[in-house]
Amino acid sequence: MVLTDKTPLATPYFFEDLSRSGQSPALIDARTGQITDYVSLALAVDDRKRVLRERFQGLRPLVFIEARNDPAFFVDYLACLQLGCVLHLVESLNDAKTRELVGHYRPNLLLRGGEADDHLNDRPIDMHPDLTLLLSTSGSTGSPKFVKLSAASLEANARSIAHYLRLNSSERAFHHLKAFYSYGLSVIHSHLAVGASLVLTDASVNETRFWSEFSASDATSFAGVPYTFETLKQMDFAPEAYPSLRYATQAGGRLEATLVKLFAQRFNRAGRAFYVMYGQTEAAPRMSYLPAELAESHPSSIGLAIPGGRLSLIDEEGRDIDEPDRAGELVYEGPNIMMGYAETPQDLSRDDTPLRLITGDTAIRDSLGLFSIVGRSSRFVKPFGTRLNLDEVQTWLKSEYRDVFAVAGDDRLVVIALTRGGEMGAKDIERVAARFSLPTSLFVTRAFETVPTLPNGKLDYASILIVARLISEPPRGGFFERLMGTVKDLLGLSSENFNSVSEMLQSKLSQHALSPHLRFAEIGIDSLAYVGVAIEIESLFDGAPPPNWQGMTIDELEKAHLAHKARVGF
Repeated sequence: MVLTDKTPLATPYFFEDLSRSGQSPALIDARTGQITDYVSLALAVDDRKRVLRERFQGLRPLVFIEARNDPAFFVDYLACLQLGCVLHLVESLNDAKTRELVGHYRPNLLLRGGEADDHLNDRPIDMHPDLTLLLSTSGSTGSPKFVKLSAASLEANARSIAHYLRLNSSERAFHHLKAFYSYGLSVIHSHLAVGASLVLTDASVNETRFWSEFSASDATSFAGVPYTFETLKQMDFAPEAYPSLRYATQAGGRLEATLVKLFAQRFNRAGRAFYVMYGQTEAAPRMSYLPAELAESHPSSIGLAIPGGRLSLIDEEGRDIDEPDRAGELVYEGPNIMMGYAETPQDLSRDDTPLRLITGDTAIRDSLGLFSIVGRSSRFVKPFGTRLNLDEVQTWLKSEYRDVFAVAGDDRLVVIALTRGGEMGAKDIERVAARFSLPTSLFVTRAFETVPTLPNGKLDYASILIVARLISEPPRGGFFERLMGTVKDLLGLSSENFNSVSEMLQSKLSQHALSPHLRFAEIGIDSLAYVGVAIEIESLFDGAPPPNWQGMTIDELEKAHLAHKARVGF
């Protein structure tokens, strides 16, 4: 079953000769209904190139672009690709993290999607001729460490994805992911490669507008990270309700096997396809996919190597593992591998392409040739689809807060461990969340009397996380309460829980104007904040919130919570 056919690279690249797709829709703005066909897009790109050439004056520039889901960004992005610029995509050119990167790399130009551009300098930068794109290694954390990608690697991955998803010019991808995120960027590239359409939106999956725009545009697919599908489960999403929907993809972190099976069943029953995919930015970014017909029967698997790529396992000595069901470190080989990392401007001139990519994940291969991730050998987690280096978070926190001794976490929770007596308040958590571009609901603090360590003296991150989870998500029952009392006594652990719905909402949504008569669905929050609140609602109602809680007012939710506490004897 292992696919080994090498997808031939096309000439020209997917971002060149856009007019080849004629008057087929390229960009559809779901908010305005504006349609830009490929010929019109090509003309707009040509016009933009003429303006940019005058700016560059023969210089091959380093350009930072503010990535938005609007036509102006696409014109800038494609114009720069065609001109041979080296690009870095950012969420905002105005935030502190980006300003740090601008100071570090000194790009020649900053672009804001049709708005006023910042021409910083005419200083030549020594950059490798194959270098095209710089992406952050850990989402939008502002780290100066970039993944270096060539146009050839982007092209190879785009064609491979289009191949296994069976994309053609009739596709209309409902594009809500951010373009500075490698997953979102891969959706863009793979659809441009086949002359398909991108339906642009800024709506979140929990908003009614998302699905009304989806239906109105006859969209054929959408992409999501694990929390997207957790949200859709809570919404009781039914694929058959959307006649134009052909398939959905999931990447950006591990989706629980139970949810993979649930959505595979729902999509199969509706005659649609559900694809689970695995990748890293270092591979531009896709490395494997699980064929839709296997998702229900193999929900724990990441599937097969993408066409043109190869997955394998190695042991601790770097030797290949051939036998099935034996764990080893997952290794990837293919034409989409990065040109190495950059941490300084001087690194931009080198091609450091590795012979193979060591993923840092531990996996097994079964007798069918399907791979499954069984652990991580590195300290990376993927909350909300954003790869986060826990060591990077820990280093930053220790430089800012003297009582922090460790950071532990998984894809759902990041624990800041403090020595007993250490304090970090709500404002501190907001600062941490802002620094790493993640919601405050992801972070918790726990104070320990004794620092948890392993027998070898190293920090016991697993115990820190386990204890934090026991406090954060306590099941009911007398035995558990006695156990938790013992744990608190032994470790001297302190914690704080929300006492009411209003207290929780004020903490999680402090930037929103809340009133008792406002329905939760009317607050207008994004999908990340929605999921964070949903998790807290689950906790407040001990896993059994009102089935229609999203449509209730804050006052109604508060009364329901009081009634719940009375029933369970709080």
